[in-house]
Amino acid sequence: MPKRILTVFAHPDDAETMAGGTLIKWAREGHAITMCLITDGDKGTADPRDTREAVVERRRAEQARAAARIGAEVVTLGYEDGVLQPTLALRRDLVRVMRRVRPDIVVANDPTVWFRHTTYINHPDHRAAGQAAVEALYPAVRKAQIFPELVAEGLAPHVVQEAWLGPTDHPDTFVDVGDVFEEKLALICAHASQFPPEATRKVFARIARETGAPRGIALAEAFHTLKLSSSTIRTLAADPNEPEA
Repeated sequence: MPKRILTVFAHPDDAETMAGGTLIKWAREGHAITMCLITDGDKGTADPRDTREAVVERRRAEQARAAARIGAEVVTLGYEDGVLQPTLALRRDLVRVMRRVRPDIVVANDPTVWFRHTTYINHPDHRAAGQAAVEALYPAVRKAQIFPELVAEGLAPHVVQEAWLGPTDHPDTFVDVGDVFEEKLALICAHASQFPPEATRKVFARIARETGAPRGIALAEAFHTLKLSSSTIRTLAADPNEPEA
């Protein structure tokens, strides 16, 4: 049965770089994908002559081209790039999006990751976006009493079935993206202002190899996944792997 997938990330290109291969496979399976961008990536330039308006226009156009490759809808929230915080206002906005889309799966950043690849400090916007997404998922999106103004807008509570978080230091789900890797590169390179093709191929091939190596997969994406439900206590009580008291 087709599912509804919602990605929640800070910037244009975040979903494609982290989960592009998985998104391509889901699109091929007929699932509906909505991409929520918290910011427009308005700081994504090294040219001091660029205006904010020019950067936003360029990056929105790039995102539209990328989304078209997987038939995804794009939702933008318009927060400022580079200074994102996991505020209550952002949590409310994400709950609004989740209740409108009513996804089965939410894909977002793992907010616990600070460092990657021995050379990269994880962008604070990524951590803020991941924290806000997780805090929207539980308990806000499922509780009518939280942000009751959203119920007044006609947005009923919703229970998301799964959260897929990454990049992560604690992967439990590995997706073989070898058969769609070229398409993933094309998806990333749709963001041409950020990703030169040659360097992009080298970097993301290395990341995919390193990610898949522990599982014997040539090229992979990995996630920390959560199975969500309307009642955590009942879910835990029904878990056959849970040891008896």
